[in-house]
Amino acid sequence: MTENYVQKVEIPLRKGARRDQILGIVFQLMGLGLIPVAIFFNYFVFIAVAVPIALGVWLTQRFYSTAREFEYAFTGKRLIISRTNIVGRGRRMLEIAFSDVKSFTRFYDIAIQGDFPAYRGDFVAAEDLHSPDVKALVFAAGDGEYRLLFTPDDYMTALISDRLRASDGEKQ
Repeated sequence: MTENYVQKVEIPLRKGARRDQILGIVFQLMGLGLIPVAIFFNYFVFIAVAVPIALGVWLTQRFYSTAREFEYAFTGKRLIISRTNIVGRGRRMLEIAFSDVKSFTRFYDIAIQGDFPAYRGDFVAAEDLHSPDVKALVFAAGDGEYRLLFTPDDYMTALISDRLRASDGEKQ
């Protein structure tokens, strides 16, 4: 087996993403079009200018921050999850030490968002949570336990399982 392995998972664009981009541009242009009205008629119309511009900026930003690709990097001691958006800007989501991992199983539950007694929340790095390929990696961080939901290929799954078995053998 190898010490370093990187897997990239391409994510298709979600259904409403293009609509968000188009509506964002339309709202921004509508807000800019209201600026001459506000200047010549009434300054209170600037409030009406701010609303469509803010909505347009929010929708456009939502489109550009959509995930395009996830990268899972296995090193001997860590699993690093990175996310790349539509623009191509990558960002490291998680860096999990294998000593903090509690379990690694197939995902069969529901995704939890928010504070709950068992888990603080889920980190989703997968296209479709309904896929049978989704795995759940439970790990400890800070004061709670978290889950990473992702879709590693068979080789990555074998690497992680072997590494966890080896670290269990070291603990005993």
